[in-house]
Amino acid sequence: MCELFAMSASVPHTVRYELDLFAAEGGEKHRNRDGWGILFAQDRDAYLFREPDPAATSELSRMVVRNEHPCKHLIAHVRRASRGKPALANTHPFDRVVNGRRHAFAHNGVLPGIEDREDARAFIAQRIGDTDSELAFLMLLARLSRADATDVKARLDVFARFSAEMRELGSSNFLFFDGEYLFVHADRRRFETEDGLTEPREPGLNIRSFDDSHRGSRWETSGASIKEISGPLHLFASVPLDPEGWEPLARGTCVLLKDGAIHARRHG
Repeated sequence: MCELFAMSASVPHTVRYELDLFAAEGGEKHRNRDGWGILFAQDRDAYLFREPDPAATSELSRMVVRNEHPCKHLIAHVRRASRGKPALANTHPFDRVVNGRRHAFAHNGVLPGIEDREDARAFIAQRIGDTDSELAFLMLLARLSRADATDVKARLDVFARFSAEMRELGSSNFLFFDGEYLFVHADRRRFETEDGLTEPREPGLNIRSFDDSHRGSRWETSGASIKEISGPLHLFASVPLDPEGWEPLARGTCVLLKDGAIHARRHG
């Protein structure tokens, strides 16, 4: 059971992270973490920090907190290994450079049977690690390349169709950044209760939006904060991180964002 977080903002914002606290707020209070990663997008490139160890004992995670990186787009992932051993190669977000832009992908869920698909076999040897998530990322990049989807609407069409296929295999909460746009797909996830983990259920992702009326305000919760909101922005998280303002995303919802603006929102 992993935890996802993302931001799309109109101007660069400084997001401060306490990654271990963030994981605890997301429901990981009683389970060890198997790694963490965070990407701060900077135009066509990005700062990317990943580690296969728990953030609670990580000097690198403390360095990330101390050295903040203002950005318009951010993706974060705290891992609970379900497929693939705890290792750097299996730690999200995964990234590849395509057409001079750094692409990144993070996933919460499991995709049983993905390696048995005929359209997946060619990419198994191209993985750095051995997760179903990285395999899905490579398949998505190949689909986009084959479709020659340079127009953003065409790219969203490919992303939505691919996400619908993966949804039939298992939980498919996806964050995908193509160096310009943030693509989000919501599915179902497992929740931790006193009786153990639930079966996958909705919502797998939630959204919180800030508009111009929030300019100058501060957002703060256990594990994450934004010092000053300087323009419209949207946050996504596996579970609501504070009591107000979060909207659950129905299973099958796809959202396309750029620089704090929602360009498309589709369901099913």
